[in-house]
Amino acid sequence: MYHYKLQVLILSQDNRIYDAVSALEPLAGFEHELLLRQSADAAVKTADVIVCELSGAVLAELVKNSKPDAAIVFCAEPQTAEQLDAAVYQSLTDLWIRPCTEAFVAFRLHRLFEHIKIIKDCHLAQRYLDTGINSIPSLIWFKDIRGAHLKVNDSFCRAVGKTKADVEGRGHYYIWDMKKEEYEQGEYICLESEEIVLQEKKTCIFDEKVKTKHGMRQFKTYKSPIFDDNEQLIGTVGIAHDVTDLENMGAELEVILRNLPFAVLLTNEAGKIINANDICSQYFTEGKEAMIGQEYQQWKQQNLADMSEINAKGYADAKVLVGRREKNLEIYEKPIFDVFGTAVGMLCMCRDVTVERLLEKKIIYSANTDQLTDLYNRRYFYEYMTRNKIMSKHVNLFYIDLDNFKKINDEYGHQAGDMVLVMVAKLLKQTFGAEFIARVGGDEFLAVVLGSKTDAELAILAERFLSSLQQTIADNAKFAVLSASIGIAVSNALTDVDLLIRQSDSALYEAKRNGKKQYKIYHK
Repeated sequence: MYHYKLQVLILSQDNRIYDAVSALEPLAGFEHELLLRQSADAAVKTADVIVCELSGAVLAELVKNSKPDAAIVFCAEPQTAEQLDAAVYQSLTDLWIRPCTEAFVAFRLHRLFEHIKIIKDCHLAQRYLDTGINSIPSLIWFKDIRGAHLKVNDSFCRAVGKTKADVEGRGHYYIWDMKKEEYEQGEYICLESEEIVLQEKKTCIFDEKVKTKHGMRQFKTYKSPIFDDNEQLIGTVGIAHDVTDLENMGAELEVILRNLPFAVLLTNEAGKIINANDICSQYFTEGKEAMIGQEYQQWKQQNLADMSEINAKGYADAKVLVGRREKNLEIYEKPIFDVFGTAVGMLCMCRDVTVERLLEKKIIYSANTDQLTDLYNRRYFYEYMTRNKIMSKHVNLFYIDLDNFKKINDEYGHQAGDMVLVMVAKLLKQTFGAEFIARVGGDEFLAVVLGSKTDAELAILAERFLSSLQQTIADNAKFAVLSASIGIAVSNALTDVDLLIRQSDSALYEAKRNGKKQYKIYHK
């Protein structure tokens, strides 16, 4: 709120008016500076209010020398008042005919001060309005009921390439350099929108294309009716926000989404899906149109129920049924932040990695598996023992070595030897079931049995394999020399894999030294 010092000059031969002014309480935002003079002096040039009780000649002189916006009150006899020059009459703010009572003086001065305050308030409100609308980058205008522009802001002037003096009081077709016929057709400036606001008598929002000095622009326009004190329509106010670049950005985003080789969807800060590209319709049966507007988390539970995290960077795997084929999708979720760092939505990308995952499985299988026997290999044995939390558990290790295998290779060839290895692998799977089994050498195998086992339980497994091997080769003369020896080592809390292998190897050596075709359990 402003604070104004009102300088009041009283030109009088007595103190009555001065005393009356002194008794008045200043209005809000004002204070009074009172000056009493018996003749006109330099104070005439600075005073805001002049009350003159001197002659008409003095009055004419002070009218000439006073400030342009000074309020001048002349207090005189009726005869003096009648003799005043017409020009002087027009310059007066008020005329008091003597005799004047103190109550009259106080009343008239109070009214004068109220009038001055109204003017100051109006000027301040005008300054607020001008500063406010000129600080806004959007176009703002006020129009009367006929459509003439009464007030516009700086952004409006820049858009039309005209000054406020040239714009105010003029209509659309002049301001926008259009022919009246073109304007009335409403091709580039929506004439109907003005009529809608006047009919609806409420704020309305429109999307309008406008031909400006800077080419065609797209505006989001807010228009409201203006009413007088009697609730009668007297005009409209409009605010036009230039969204051309935003529209272009939206179009560019649509092009990007449409041409990406994977499914993409966007959510808003409330977690609702607001956009999705066409590939979403290929992966998800409901299609992209049905997706928009759904709660993202609910949609994800329904469509990506088996989603599993791959890493901490926002990637996950999920399986979806597309037609009759199952596809692997790699899901990437990333929050979207505005320039202030506030989360305003979520980006979700779904990439078809079915072929990649199949190739990965084949590569992993080839790296971990002995291709001849379809058992695990030595490399994966060590990975299994460490990565799968085998360490520190109760582990029973069976080290199996074929007896006289070299004789079969030498006499019947490597093809026969391969047949033996495949046969042994099959027997090991039958014996040990789902336990870990690996081929770790030419004719050497390992079987890992987890959990606490007695020597008798370990013996049953070893004897079962040895027996099944003898039964299998019994009808094949060329394999008659074949048998197997087994070394078994036990660890109640495994800490050293190589030590366990050495212990099982030691037991295996003892079994072979004692005649082969048998098993031994390592004991310290």
